[in-house]
Amino acid sequence: MLFSVPLIPLTPPAVLEEFDGWLALRHWYRTLRELAELSSGGHEVVLAAGLLSWRPGDGPPVRGHLLATPVDVAVDERTERVDVVLAGPTTLRDRELLTGAPGFRAGHADRVRDAVRAGRGFGLGASVCDVLRAWGTAAFAGGVPVHAEWPPDDPVAPPPEPRVRLAPALVVRPPGRTALADHYERLLAQGATSRGLARLLDPSLGGRPLMHVPERAPDTVADLLAGLLARGRRALVACADERAARRLLTGLPAGLAGLCAGAGEGDRVAEALAARAAGHDPSRHRRHIADLEQRRDDAARTAAELRERLAVTLAADRCDLAPGYRGTRAEVERRIAAEAADHSWLPPRPGLPAEPPLTAAEAAELVGLIAAETPARRARPAQRDVDPGALPSPAYVRTLIDEEAKARARAEEAETGLSRRLREVDVATLARLDACATAVTATLRDLGLGEDPGDWDAGDQAVRAFTDALARRRTAAWARVAALAARAEEAARAAAATAGRRVVPPPGDPREMADAAEGLRRYLADGGVLKRGPLRPAPQRRAEPLLSGARVDGRAPDTPDRLAVLCAHLEALAACRELQQAWEATGAAFATDAPPHERLARFHRAHERVARIRAALPALEETAALLDGAGLDVPLHRPELWHEYLTGLRSALLGVDAGRATADLTALRDSIPRGEDDPPELRAALAALDDRDAAAYARALDDLAAARRERELQVRCEELLGRVRAVHPGLADALAATARDAAWTERAARWDEAWTWAHVSGRLAEHARSPAETRVRQALAEAETRHRDLDAELLAARAWGAALARPHLVPAWVLPLWDVPDALAPEPDAFDAVIIDGEHGAGAEALFLLWHAPRVILVGESGPPLPMPDGAPPVSDLPAGLREVVSPTAPLFTVLLDALGGRPRQAAEPPAAPAAPSPAAPPPAAPSTRTGRSIATYKRRELVELIGRIARQDPDLTDDRLIAVARARLACPPDEHDLVQARLRFALDVHRGLHRGTDAP
Repeated sequence: MLFSVPLIPLTPPAVLEEFDGWLALRHWYRTLRELAELSSGGHEVVLAAGLLSWRPGDGPPVRGHLLATPVDVAVDERTERVDVVLAGPTTLRDRELLTGAPGFRAGHADRVRDAVRAGRGFGLGASVCDVLRAWGTAAFAGGVPVHAEWPPDDPVAPPPEPRVRLAPALVVRPPGRTALADHYERLLAQGATSRGLARLLDPSLGGRPLMHVPERAPDTVADLLAGLLARGRRALVACADERAARRLLTGLPAGLAGLCAGAGEGDRVAEALAARAAGHDPSRHRRHIADLEQRRDDAARTAAELRERLAVTLAADRCDLAPGYRGTRAEVERRIAAEAADHSWLPPRPGLPAEPPLTAAEAAELVGLIAAETPARRARPAQRDVDPGALPSPAYVRTLIDEEAKARARAEEAETGLSRRLREVDVATLARLDACATAVTATLRDLGLGEDPGDWDAGDQAVRAFTDALARRRTAAWARVAALAARAEEAARAAAATAGRRVVPPPGDPREMADAAEGLRRYLADGGVLKRGPLRPAPQRRAEPLLSGARVDGRAPDTPDRLAVLCAHLEALAACRELQQAWEATGAAFATDAPPHERLARFHRAHERVARIRAALPALEETAALLDGAGLDVPLHRPELWHEYLTGLRSALLGVDAGRATADLTALRDSIPRGEDDPPELRAALAALDDRDAAAYARALDDLAAARRERELQVRCEELLGRVRAVHPGLADALAATARDAAWTERAARWDEAWTWAHVSGRLAEHARSPAETRVRQALAEAETRHRDLDAELLAARAWGAALARPHLVPAWVLPLWDVPDALAPEPDAFDAVIIDGEHGAGAEALFLLWHAPRVILVGESGPPLPMPDGAPPVSDLPAGLREVVSPTAPLFTVLLDALGGRPRQAAEPPAAPAAPSPAAPPPAAPSTRTGRSIATYKRRELVELIGRIARQDPDLTDDRLIAVARARLACPPDEHDLVQARLRFALDVHRGLHRGTDAP
C-alpha cells in the first residue's frame, strides 16, 4: 500500500488553528474519491516519477514523467477510507515521450529498461533516483541532470536542455501506448515477416487464422487459454490494462497459473519451468496422464449411470400441485421448464400463496402507476394532504390584492407633508379626528358651503361665524347673537301677523310706545272705553301719542285689534333695532329700509345658519385638542388652513385604508395552516400571497389540485406494491426497477398464469423428495464434481507435459495490449495464437499483434468506429484490398474480421445515429444447427436457444452433461474444442439467468 486517507468530515473543526490542515486533507480526500471513480470507470491511475522537462530548439516542448507504476485507488465501503495501492510493475516511458527528439538515444537506454522490468524504480523506492540517473547518463550523450526535488518546475518555461526532477504525482490517463512507430521500425528491420501479417496482406495464403467469440463470459478467456496450453500451444493474451491482466492471472486454475507470465514475470516462470524440468520424467508423466484419463472416464460413466437411476426414481414420484400441473415429478418439471420462457419473469419463491395479491387488472394498473412515477410524485405521501377548496379562492384573493393596490395608489397620490405627519398618529386618534372633520364638513355642506373656501361668499353670516370661530375672534359678539336667536324667532312670528296691514308707527321709542299700546289694548279688551277730557283713564293718557300719531290701516289705533297690530309692529321695530346692534357687533350688515317682518325674517334665517355653525364648534375644539395631544402643530385659524388640514387628514385616512387592506391579506395568509410537511405548491401559494401575485396564486392552487391527484395515485401505487411486497419482495423490487419496460404490458396480461407457474415452481421445490432420490442426487453431485476435478487435473497435466517438453519457452504471456512491444522480443510467430481480450478502443495500429502468432482469437464484440484523428489522414501504401479495410476510424476487430474472417471487405464508416427499430419488423428466423459448422458462425441467440431446447427435453441434465449433449449435436471441428466449451458455457449461463427471471447480458 502506498498510503491511505481516512474519511475527512465535511464539517470544519471548531478550532481555528486546525482549519488549514482540515482544508488540505479535505481537498486530498475529495481528489482521491474522484480518482477512485475514474479508476473504476476504466481510466488508468499511475504513480508517476521523474518529470522530464525540455524545450528542444527545433521541436515541440517535452514534459512528462519517465516512470509510471499502476495504482489502485479504492474506497473501503465500511469506513469510507481511501487506499492507494501499488498494483503493477513500473514501466519506462522514455520512448513515448522522446521518439523523434534530437539527441535521444533509445537503444542506449535498453539496459535501464531491462532493469525497470526486473523491478528497479518501483513506486517511490530508494532505487527510483538511481534508475533516473542511469537513464540520464545513457539516453543522451551529454547526460541529463537529475534532481531529487519533489515540486515540479515551471510548466510555462521549460529549460532549453533536458532536466529531470523526481516530482512524484498521481496521474490519470488512458492506457499508455508505447512509441508504435519505433516498434514497427524494429519489426521491419527483422528482414522477415510473420504468417499472421502475411495472411493479412495476402488472403490467398489460406488457412483459418481468425476465430471470433462475440460473447465474453467471465471464464471465456481462461477456458481458451487452458485449452491452448493443454494442446501444447503457446499463447499470448492481450488485455485492456494491467488490472485486467492481473485479474486474469489470479483467476486461472492453480495447476495452470505457474505456466503464465505477466509483465516482468518471464524470468520467474522460466526458472520455475527449468527447475521442474530437471526432475521431469516424460514416461512417468505420460503414465500419469493415462491414469487421469482412465479415472476421468470412470467418473463420467459413474455420473451417467447415476443420471439413469435418477430418471427411474423420478418416474415413480407423482405430484398434484395445481390444475394442469399433475403427473410425475419429471413431467411437472418439464412443463415448468417449458413455460419458463413465458413466466420466468415472476421468480418462484417458497411459501408463495396460490392466489396472487393483485388481480390482473390491478397488476396492469400498478405497472402503469410505476411507469409514470416521478421523483416528485414519489415524495407526495410524505407531504401533508391539502385541499385547495379549503383555501381562499383566487377571485377573492385577486379582489383583496386589487383593493390594496388601489388604496396604496390613492394614498400615494394624495400624500402631503401633513398627511405623513398625521399618519404617525394612532388609529384611534385618527378615527376621532375623522369624526370631528366629518361633523364640521357635514355642517358646512348643509349650509351650502363647498370644500374650497375660495368659493364661499364672504358676506355670508355663516362664513363670517365659521371664520371668526377658527380665528377665535368676536367670541362675545357671536355669543350675544346666539343669545338673541329666540328673540329673533319670536319677533319674526309676531311680525308675520302684521303682514298685509298698513301701520304708521308714532314717533318715539318703539319699546315705550309698544308698552303704552299694550296697556291701552288690555284696557279696552277688559271693557274700558275711550273718554274725553280730564276723565280720561291713565292707559289712554299714556297712549295719547299713539292715538294721535299712529295709524293702522289709515285709522287711529282705538280698538283692541288695531292696538294689537300696532303693538306687534312696535315690538318688531324694537327687536330689529336690538338685533341690528348685535349683528353689527360681529361685523355683519343688514339693510334697514325693509319692513320689519322682512328684516326679522332675514335675522331669523341668519340666526339659524349661525346656530348650525355654533353646533359644530365642539368638533373644532376637539380637533384642536386632539392635534395638540398628539404633539402636532397644525394651524387652523383660517378656512384655507382648515381645507388643507382636511386634505391631509383624508390622505392619512387613505393610508389607513391601505394598511387595513394589507392587514386583511396578512390575516388571510396567516389563516392558512402551515407545517414542515407542506407540499411545495402550498409554499408557492403562500409566496404568491406575499408577492401579491394573484395569477401565481391561481396557478399554485391548480398545481395543488394536481399534486393532490398525484398523492392519490402514489398512495394507490404504494398500496398495490405493498400487497405484492408482502408476499413476494423480489417481484416488488423488479416491478419498481423495470416497470417502464414494454415487456410488462404483456406480463400483466399473463399475471394469473405466471403467478400459478411461480406458485407451482415454489411448491415443487418444497415438495419433499424421496429418500432414494435424495441419495441418488447426492451421489450424482459428488460424481460430477469428481469428474470436473479430474478433467481440470488432466488439462493441467497435459499443459505441464507440453511445457516441460520445451522448458526454455514461457508457455503463455498475459499482458496489457500496449505493453506487448516493450515486454516481448520482436520474434515472428513466437506464439501459436494471440487472444485479444476486448478491443478497448484499439484500431489498426494494434496490428503488430499479428507479428507474434499466425492465429488470432477475438473475444468480445467489435466497438463503434473510432473518432477521426486531427489533421489530414495519412497516405496509405497498403495493398488495394486492405485500403478498404484499414482506415483511421476502423476498430481493430472490424479490421481483423474484414481482413481475415471471411467477411466482405468494406471501408469503416464514421459513427452514425442509430436507426429507430421498425415496429413491424418480422420475428427472427429459427436458428439452424447444421453439424460440422465452426462455432464462430453461430450467434449467441442460437446457442442459448439450443441449450434451452435440450434443457426442456431433459430437465434432469446437469450443466456438464447438458453442454456435452449440445457439443455432440453441433459436431464442430475438433480443433475448436475449447472455444466450443467456452461459448456453450456462456450460453448456459445466459439460459440459467433467463430461468431465474433476469435478462441476459
